[in-house]
Amino acid sequence: MGLKLDIRLANGYKSPSQRARRITEGWFAENAYCPACPSNKLVPTRDNTRVVDFICPSCKAEFQLKAKSTPLGKKIRDAAYQPMIERVLANRSPHFVFMHYDRNALEVRKVLLVPGHFITPSVIEKCKPLSASARRHDWVGCNILLDKIPPDGRLTVVSHEGILPQQQVRQMWKRFSWLGKVLPESRGWLMDVLLCIRRIGKGEFTLSDVYKFENELSLMHPNNRNIRAKIRQQLQLLRDKGIIRFLGRGRYITV
Repeated sequence: MGLKLDIRLANGYKSPSQRARRITEGWFAENAYCPACPSNKLVPTRDNTRVVDFICPSCKAEFQLKAKSTPLGKKIRDAAYQPMIERVLANRSPHFVFMHYDRNALEVRKVLLVPGHFITPSVIEKCKPLSASARRHDWVGCNILLDKIPPDGRLTVVSHEGILPQQQVRQMWKRFSWLGKVLPESRGWLMDVLLCIRRIGKGEFTLSDVYKFENELSLMHPNNRNIRAKIRQQLQLLRDKGIIRFLGRGRYITV
């Protein structure tokens, strides 16, 4: 995988956004592989295909590429809100690839891969409609809230530390691939509790440590009045999937 961008791909385009899109999508088409199967190629979708930019010719996994010339922050602007949230609720969220590139050096600096099964309604932020004076007035976009996604779902493929080997990326992907079969509402609870566990910041933690997030979780899930029971249920599911291990007497350890 090379990190240099080919500026020649922008020949014939005048708009800065179109030029950037051509260059970054060209790099991705040349270097991308499917993390969900052994395929070493992803192919572009037809122009104006909503939500999806690339697809795996083998397993049909769908990917959306978002490239920025500024560092990736806590949230990343996505496209229209309604098509995105409809896909999430239907358990058909695309997988996301977030890229930071250096516009002057024409080089990729960071690539972050977020599997679609980590995308829940709580990480999709609805934006305000565009003003009445805007060309696309009343259009509503959305943001992807990266800080609401557990670190397990933010796979750093390229960084200043180097390029993560394909085999390692696929192993990390496979560890949580079972999430794709979990309904969005249940998956949302799992991801929220997993994020709480990661925020504790310790390899070994207690049930009381997780209970400290009770108020925060109740705000995220206002229709649930038995938060502690729901927390215990999610811990059991994470234990059954080998993500954490129960040590006894309310103590757990991350695996």
